[in-house]
Amino acid sequence: MLKVAKPGTYDYVLALATIVILVALSAVFIYGTLESWSHSISNPDWTRGWLYADYLSRMNAYVYPFVVALVLALCMCIPKRFIPRTYLLQSSLVILALSTMVGIFWGFALGLGFLLLISAVMQLVVVVLTGARTGTLVFEREGALVQVGSALLHLGFVVFVLDLVLVTDIQRHLGIFWFATALITVGTLMSFYPREIAALARRSKQD
Repeated sequence: MLKVAKPGTYDYVLALATIVILVALSAVFIYGTLESWSHSISNPDWTRGWLYADYLSRMNAYVYPFVVALVLALCMCIPKRFIPRTYLLQSSLVILALSTMVGIFWGFALGLGFLLLISAVMQLVVVVLTGARTGTLVFEREGALVQVGSALLHLGFVVFVLDLVLVTDIQRHLGIFWFATALITVGTLMSFYPREIAALARRSKQD
């Protein structure tokens, strides 16, 4: 059985920071949608001119700091599943330091991508170990569905940000985006509705 640990100050601050970041991102997305809608009413062909390029540039500038903050939060959240709490902050700082070095030598985008790739690999390992019920991971909540859902949810966020930051090809972007959306959706359902899913599975077996 996987270990269950009570949330501490580290977890509380991290959860609070993540909520603030996601709320800020949501606000930017809502604002961007409203502005786009406003432009489309006043000028249906606005996407063909300089106004659209300016809009994209501003939206990217607005959202990028929060994306970076979300990446940092994920980087500090994911290792806590398998790294002892006494070394958790140090390990996160080491990962951030390595990513910073990559960013200094090869550019900010690659540094951020390196951080995301490390996070994605670690979270993929977490998903596999959680599904295998190895007993080597630490979670704040009990229950197989909740823990697998949490692992999938975090992996979905990592893939989503990875797609947002690194992928430029529109065809690949859409595929990865929907894959991340599926992971986040399934992870959310498993995390917040484990009893309902378990009951539905039992009824299906009985039928």
